[in-house]
Amino acid sequence: MDKWKQLEEHLSGVFGNATVLAGGHEVTFSKCLDREKLVIQVFVDGWMKGVWTNVDDDGEPQHPEGRFFRPMKRRAWKLKQYKDLKKVFGKKEADRMTQLRVVGFMPYWGSPRTLISHLKKNFPDLEIKPDEVSS
Repeated sequence: MDKWKQLEEHLSGVFGNATVLAGGHEVTFSKCLDREKLVIQVFVDGWMKGVWTNVDDDGEPQHPEGRFFRPMKRRAWKLKQYKDLKKVFGKKEADRMTQLRVVGFMPYWGSPRTLISHLKKNFPDLEIKPDEVSS
């Protein structure tokens, strides 16, 4: 069975969880409730630290553990303000001010599909931890 399908299977259902080896770390994905929403929490080497959510100037995580977290993107200025910004600052500056940029990394994912898509892109050599593989 394909490792990505296996991972999706482990994360399906209400109490899904999986442990993988990727990027030199043991990463655990565990489903839980966040208020009234079901999310997948990420623990790297058994920890979830707030400093891992920080972003450097390039929009990349400051800590390598943050690579497993969900990038949170926001605009500094709303698109509906673009017209006014363009009048005041010019087109080039208005474009820069309203573009999406990563402002942080969240230690949870909303769905297995988005998580797996992120892992495929950033960690193609990921391995599901052997004791997690069902026979």
